[in-house]
Amino acid sequence: MLSFVLTIGIWTTYLALQRHPVVPAVEMKASCIDQFVRRPVLLQLEQDPSVGRKSCMKETGTGPAVGANPTPLLVVPKTGRRRVAVAGCSSYSAADVEAALTEVLEAVGGMSDFVKAGQTILVKPNLFGAHPPEHAATTHPQLVRQVVILCFKAGAGRVWVGDSPVSMRSEAQLWSRTGMESAVAGTGAELKSWQVKQTPLICGDDVLAVPEWYSQVDVVISLPKLKTHSLTTITCGLKNVYGMVSGTAKSQFHVKYPSPLAMSAFLVRVFARLQPQLTIADAVMAMEGNGPAHGRPSKVGLLLASRDPVALDAVACTALRIPPAMVPMIRLAAADGLGVMDESAIDCVGSGASRLKSVSLKPSVAKYLGRVPEPLFRLSTRFLRLRPKIKNRLCAKCGICTGICPKKAIRKDERTGYPRIDQAGCIDCFCCVESCPDGAIAVQLYLGNLLCIAQQKQRKVVGR
Repeated sequence: MLSFVLTIGIWTTYLALQRHPVVPAVEMKASCIDQFVRRPVLLQLEQDPSVGRKSCMKETGTGPAVGANPTPLLVVPKTGRRRVAVAGCSSYSAADVEAALTEVLEAVGGMSDFVKAGQTILVKPNLFGAHPPEHAATTHPQLVRQVVILCFKAGAGRVWVGDSPVSMRSEAQLWSRTGMESAVAGTGAELKSWQVKQTPLICGDDVLAVPEWYSQVDVVISLPKLKTHSLTTITCGLKNVYGMVSGTAKSQFHVKYPSPLAMSAFLVRVFARLQPQLTIADAVMAMEGNGPAHGRPSKVGLLLASRDPVALDAVACTALRIPPAMVPMIRLAAADGLGVMDESAIDCVGSGASRLKSVSLKPSVAKYLGRVPEPLFRLSTRFLRLRPKIKNRLCAKCGICTGICPKKAIRKDERTGYPRIDQAGCIDCFCCVESCPDGAIAVQLYLGNLLCIAQQKQRKVVGR
């Protein structure tokens, strides 16, 4: 009976929030937010002892500060209108991508406005994992290739391509399966490794790890994939920047920031330190449902581009049929002056602008989780939890999940060789779900806590 009452209470509150959405991050007191998002985390980095102390670093506003050669920061004005270009792109053929790319770039100033002679350019696609392009989990190689070609035409001295997923078997496999090898073949661009010496980057109270070579980058061009996300609702321009942080360290931040609001606030701080100069989103094939790894590919047929990733993400929300203010990451970034989300301040231009309004991608569960105030979120997860579950028939026994789990709650079964999840140690970060290249880890509703309470109640009744 108790479990039934608790379940009804929680879901009644949930339904009420759906009808009367709460925007908690704006109204929450700073002390309350600090409780969830301000505890410091220090990462162990392979570096010289002289590097890593704040006194050895140069801070430049809110932008990157690595060594003595910080990457130039894109300064987004706090006032004024933003432009988001949207072009139709019916396929990933070289001709279609080139035409759509030319259209969106002309609308935001042209590639020569971002790339100057002799500069080093980092083209940063979403290489979420070793997924083939047809899964729609990663940025398509044809878009990467066309952007690289345009960078060199604009006079770039060096063009580097790369990303750092949370986990992978090897970078060689990542580049091969995602099509990045073919993307750079014959262009003169270089696939850049993140498995090198790391440099610390101060981000609020946290310390991030970025490759030492990042200090040589002059311009970052971000190429996100439009996807839904089970924790942050959407992953596009803002979240793609997180890929510049070395992947092996990312799972630890899921321990520190477990809720949608807490993680979103952290991601906004990361974005403030690693802002790209240009963002071009791949929405030719997007992902709907419970992304970002194993949702459903959905044809949208668009490319989006902007100098303001916040505005771009706000426009992309049109495809999910949700207001940007309901996405904590977008709302917090706009509140911090990192961009604009107000539709009245955004000029959405291009041949694909009208098509975008007709798109309707199925959202992830985060659409509803983001509406739950932080205290209620913590309370509800004590009783109703979404938990990862290993599907042995799909498991390749690669061991990626056991290595990526920040709480070491996944161990190899010595008898069968399959991984096993210790539900008592699991913190529901879903790093294992996101990193599994074979889709062998599902998410299921776990009623364990409710069942335990019910069993304890039953024992008391029987013992009377």
